Amino acid sequence: MSPFWLIGALAAYFLILLGVSLYKRRTDTETDYFLGGNMMPAWMLAMAFVATWYGGNSALISVDEANTQGMGSWWVLGGPTVIAVIALFALGPIIRRAGLLSQDGIMSTRYSKSAGTVLSIVTAIYLIVWGASQMVALGLFFMVFFEISFAWGVAVAIAFSLTYAMIGGFRAVVLTETAQFGFFMLGLIVTFVGAVIVSGGPDAIIHTLEAKRDAAFLNLWEGFGPNLGYVIAFGLAFTIDPAAWQRLQATKSPQEARKVTVHAMIYFLPLYFLVVFAGIASIAAFDEPPEQGIVATLATSHFLPIFGVIVFIGIAAAIMSTICTTLNLSSLYLTELTTKALRREVEEKQKVWIARGATLLAAIIGFVVAVQLPSALTLLALASEMLAAGVFFPLVLGFFWRRANSAGAIASIVGGGGFILYGFVIELGLPLPHFWGEGSVTRVLIGLSISLLLYVGVSLATSPEFAKADAFSARGRLGPGSVGPEAARSEDVCAVSNPARFDGTEDEFETFGS
Repeated sequence: MSPFWLIGALAAYFLILLGVSLYKRRTDTETDYFLGGNMMPAWMLAMAFVATWYGGNSALISVDEANTQGMGSWWVLGGPTVIAVIALFALGPIIRRAGLLSQDGIMSTRYSKSAGTVLSIVTAIYLIVWGASQMVALGLFFMVFFEISFAWGVAVAIAFSLTYAMIGGFRAVVLTETAQFGFFMLGLIVTFVGAVIVSGGPDAIIHTLEAKRDAAFLNLWEGFGPNLGYVIAFGLAFTIDPAAWQRLQATKSPQEARKVTVHAMIYFLPLYFLVVFAGIASIAAFDEPPEQGIVATLATSHFLPIFGVIVFIGIAAAIMSTICTTLNLSSLYLTELTTKALRREVEEKQKVWIARGATLLAAIIGFVVAVQLPSALTLLALASEMLAAGVFFPLVLGFFWRRANSAGAIASIVGGGGFILYGFVIELGLPLPHFWGEGSVTRVLIGLSISLLLYVGVSLATSPEFAKADAFSARGRLGPGSVGPEAARSEDVCAVSNPARFDGTEDEFETFGS
């Protein structure tokens, strides 16, 4: 396939997204930049939700894994996603009622400013590493199509994503992700149909399955045990994933937040099975996934140019969608860390400029990580483990356990996240002592155990903070607790969050910041 086709198609695609990014652009305030002014409809946020989680990286990994594992590969990414969306269906209205800009704001209001800061550090690392995993996938994809080096492929991917992420903020991210969702769907359908045709049709695929694979290859549940580590790490991390929470926090009301999860589930179920079927369908064409990946090899060597271009744009669109989201969210948490460090009031326009600088910084760090550890699945697993082990218990249980306090939350994040970070530097090549193997479920289970024990143990061993717990509970209507005069005047609560604007309805909170 001529690279001129691809360059022309990519240029046209980029110009379309750039136009979308500039359409009715609003980035005057921090809420505009990070939540789209709480004006985005549920169906659009759901598409952005799916385009973010179900990135091209997921498609590329799932197709290759299905070629070797069969139906059981669904548990690598499909199973954890479904579990997480079910959990978010229950949590969505609570998250939206809290009326805060980010998880930093939630942790700061529920516990303390220090707890929010520690969470922001762990979450920023997670987002940058998650973005790096997408950069790896797209770098390899561009390397095959354009016949360039991996590093240049990553650089091109970042350049495209960074441009419209910095211009339009969250609104641009959501609008472009909605467009990318359509491109991606078309690319996946072409990939599946093409895999069936290249493999010789349904009869040839069935014959190959009978000759080369056993009955377990088509058994969905055979993959649950081998992929348990992914189910745990991805399932818990996706439940508290900042990208998902950002889309729920950006809705118009708590009811709309729940609608986002319902729409997302309708999209997710067929999509994850579609890529598994595509991987299985390619079995007659490839005994093992080619080094460049099944999707890239099909598109460059087996499809007509027009169909190769469709697949190329579809996959590239999905991966850049996720990269853009990780950059936008990384900048949110880096911006909050920066404004705290300045120890003074920062004007809204200044925050937007800080956010743009933070977006650029996240892109640079992500590039370095991607080049140093060019394994998309390894990076995604490590990022998910760190978020799950570090943040899950203090963030989720903080909504429900009144006795939990700041000391317990900080100890949990530092202990659990620190343990996974220790494993991460080992993956990067530092020769530190460890007893678990690469990709072992043991590591994430130990990290989760450390986090839970510290959260419960330290909270029970130190003084309770019932006033803050009751104020937070009342804010999200989680229980009978009410905000008394002392809680309402609590300096710890008020100092970390700008006042929320209540519009007079029973369910709606709108916020000016975290």
